[in-house]
Amino acid sequence: MPRVAVVIPTLNEAASIGAVVASIPRDVVEGIIVADGGSTDGTAEAARRAGAQVIAAGRGYGRACIAGRASGGTGRHYRLYGW
Repeated sequence: MPRVAVVIPTLNEAASIGAVVASIPRDVVEGIIVADGGSTDGTAEAARRAGAQVIAAGRGYGRACIAGRASGGTGRHYRLYGW
């Protein structure tokens, strides 16, 4: 089975990020990377508690997508999770 990682760009998503991370099937996804855009509401902490790797990506959706992909290493397939 291919190695798959999910990248989730965030900005002030503390109320929902824990449930989003928890809903991702771990038998299919090897890693969950939350690329935080500078949240001030505890998003990063909530994502870590839920089991995600959190990186500081800087502001902007595109920047967060690129930073998340770059932080995950090679040999993985990446999927972006956004709404």
